[in-house]
Amino acid sequence: MVDFRTNFTKDIAATVHQLYENIGVFNVVIPSSIKAVETSAIGISIYQHCPNVKVAKAYESLTKKVLNHER
Repeated sequence: MVDFRTNFTKDIAATVHQLYENIGVFNVVIPSSIKAVETSAIGISIYQHCPNVKVAKAYESLTKKVLNHER
């Protein structure tokens, strides 16, 4: 989970992409979200708690990319 409002996060993301470009990095960002923290605290899936929030959509996008990558 990232918060791109900080320069530190932007720098780390750029470094990760640079260091691992040869093996591939999915271009999906999971945003930092209080909703995601709440799901951990109450022990349910983000899709059960708030399926239409940005973080749920990001996890869905990553899942699709990973599944399509394997094909």
